[in-house]
Amino acid sequence: MKTASITAWGQPPVFNATSPGLPAPTESQIRAHVLATSIPPVVRGRALGLHPSSKGATLPYDPSLDGVVLDQNTGDTYYVTPLAAKLWAEEVNVEKQAAVKLPRGVDPVAVAAWTNPVGSSWMALKCRALPNSVQGARVLVMGVTSLSGRAAVHVAKDLGASSIIGASRKQETLDQVTGLDGRVLLTDPFVLPKEVGPIDIILDFVGGRAAIGALSTAQIEAGKELQYIHVGDLAGEEEIMLPSKLLNARPIRITGSGMGAWGKGEVKREIGGLLECVSRMERPEEVVTVGLEELPAVWDSEEVKGKRLVLTPTVKE
Repeated sequence: MKTASITAWGQPPVFNATSPGLPAPTESQIRAHVLATSIPPVVRGRALGLHPSSKGATLPYDPSLDGVVLDQNTGDTYYVTPLAAKLWAEEVNVEKQAAVKLPRGVDPVAVAAWTNPVGSSWMALKCRALPNSVQGARVLVMGVTSLSGRAAVHVAKDLGASSIIGASRKQETLDQVTGLDGRVLLTDPFVLPKEVGPIDIILDFVGGRAAIGALSTAQIEAGKELQYIHVGDLAGEEEIMLPSKLLNARPIRITGSGMGAWGKGEVKREIGGLLECVSRMERPEEVVTVGLEELPAVWDSEEVKGKRLVLTPTVKE
């Protein structure tokens, strides 16, 4: 069986054309062909051994997260939930409870490409924001031009936000983001213009000094709290230096969202709605699909920088 894996931390994956075949699936499993599995930043972090979910991993290592598979016996396609199977392979045995059936005709590459970025904002707004607080909320998405940021616009609208403001560093790419009710340039230091009006929820994919600027200058409606949800660090700053007086001076609720901030029960509860949202979305323009054989060569190539890499082990795109 053809597979790929990490054989040395910090090095590109290695392709193996003669990996051992799989054992027969148990009664609780299905044997499936892997159609698509995305390689977002979290998978690259796992491939380096730096992500919390890869702690204690041994080599060779499959850092895949989730993906789309095909049961050839039935013709059904399934989404495989995070960390349920090793998907850098032609075939997998998947526990039935970890496989969520997808609608007929869905694009497996689109589902693979969108599930992680959509999931980052879906889980943040459904599991880390206060219950029922997104409906009618005014949401600021920081880092809105990233794939996850653009997905957050779609998710916030889907969950009933009344207005969505996008913030990013480049006006040209900011202007290309659809679905926004307002646009703000991220400056350093960052000051949220007064004309933006009150904000209820900040969904932050940037972090660092920009986060402090947003928390310090966002208008807050009287009698309400400003919810800040940290999701990513596109600024490349590992720390958010939060002045203690800021917590005392403003009604702010601060939390984070990620694989360690919510549990399997919450994923199980939300996966249906998340996939329903994803299934309505078209494939992102910046997707690059590669087979197992091609993965080592493109891993660090210029071709995939700034793109969303999707591995298609059994499908030639």
